[in-house]
Amino acid sequence: MKIKRILLTALCMVLVAALSIAGTIAYLTSTDEDVNVMVMPGVEIAQHEYERVLKADGTYEMVTSAKYGEGYKLQEFTQAKPIYPITGSITGWGTLVPFDQIEGASGAQAVFAGIENAQDKFVLVENTGKSSAYVRTIIALEYGSNTKDIIGISTGDFWKWNNIGIVEIDGNNYDVFEAIYNGSDTRHVDGVLPAGEYTYSSLGQVYLSAEADNEDLEALDGNKNGTYDILVFSQAVQTVGFSDAETALDAAFGDITATNHPWIDGTNIPAVASTADQLVAALEEGKSVILTDDVKIDPAGMSNAYGKTGINVKNGQTINGNGHTLDIKGAGGTWDSGINTTGGLIENITVTGSFRGIFINHNSAHSERVVLNNVTTTGTVYTISCDQGSRQGLTATDCKFYGWTSYAATLGDAEFIDCTFGEGSGYAYMRPYAPTTFVGCDFEAGFQIDARAAVTFENCTIDGVAITADNVGTLVVSNTANATVIG
Repeated sequence: MKIKRILLTALCMVLVAALSIAGTIAYLTSTDEDVNVMVMPGVEIAQHEYERVLKADGTYEMVTSAKYGEGYKLQEFTQAKPIYPITGSITGWGTLVPFDQIEGASGAQAVFAGIENAQDKFVLVENTGKSSAYVRTIIALEYGSNTKDIIGISTGDFWKWNNIGIVEIDGNNYDVFEAIYNGSDTRHVDGVLPAGEYTYSSLGQVYLSAEADNEDLEALDGNKNGTYDILVFSQAVQTVGFSDAETALDAAFGDITATNHPWIDGTNIPAVASTADQLVAALEEGKSVILTDDVKIDPAGMSNAYGKTGINVKNGQTINGNGHTLDIKGAGGTWDSGINTTGGLIENITVTGSFRGIFINHNSAHSERVVLNNVTTTGTVYTISCDQGSRQGLTATDCKFYGWTSYAATLGDAEFIDCTFGEGSGYAYMRPYAPTTFVGCDFEAGFQIDARAAVTFENCTIDGVAITADNVGTLVVSNTANATVIG
């Protein structure tokens, strides 16, 4: 299925800036008079965005799928990539992208054939909770002031698409679409997404018409930020008590209209930042941020209530470092930090230069779980620390922590998945005071843990050697009785 509505874009070198707002919005807390609702806790989702892996020689890396044969390999979507007008003309569909290369996912989607320069943006939603869910994804494509159709997208099957129309969001025009997940006849029938599984992809590729000229591009960039913005937001609700996805989602969040959508107050629109001033200003406005360059804050001048900090994340925003480094200077005191956060997602970033890399303080007007994805802390003394909290917890996936890691019991709990722990600033040490689970983690040789709370290891290694009940004492050198090895 292909939506032919097309938009206007900016500059001949437009940047694709799209934020994954992972909707942890979960379940109904009230009953509409027309619908009998049982409140079901534990409905949580994660929105994932992928692209094909482009090799240095300009070709795409391939994988072999048991079901679909040879297809394109995927990686996480890279923010702020240039998008150019396509060459050639669309002749149909080319090679498949198999999604079963992602654990819990299935299905496949073909890419455009006959053209070059289409930008990948495969959007899937994962049910990370404990209850089956209905899901929808709302997509807003920047429209600017142009009336010509110069932007096109490909969309996945198994979704019901509704075009909401041109909507003004934060002073700029966007073409808004609602995609309600239907599932297929054999998988996720009637849109029921079981716990632990992924939807099929909603969005596929974005392309800029070959006929677009500089005037068209400038008109498309309505907010004049030098990027072509695609806003993507997913919502989920429990299936219990409802007969279909659309009824359930509308009851939970309301019908998507020009006056009811995720960006109605502007706070869910990401800001693009390449400087310290832009980063700080966006966070202070309550916005999520995508970095388009390394950022150095010198000196740190904000407060984390204990000392100085480079930036504060107070409202559950997302910081997507996009592979860049956040270097904090002038924050070398014992209680100083690079990032002070009360909850939200930090991903694809290296944090360096401060005494405490990521300082978790849940005690504030806003409080939620801290989620780290592909984060590296290096050149700090403490990698992660927490002194005061409200037991909202921490989840870290695919991260690298070099130095001393310690957090108070008030963190609640910590979960590390596929993470690496090693030496930094003279320390290779961890002292958790909250229950902690390690899954698929690797600890460098000489790393030590003082287990002040229960620690559990599953499929972990130290210096490449599997951790077992017999050798766990080489890693957990203090309070070893608190350590459990699974498997």
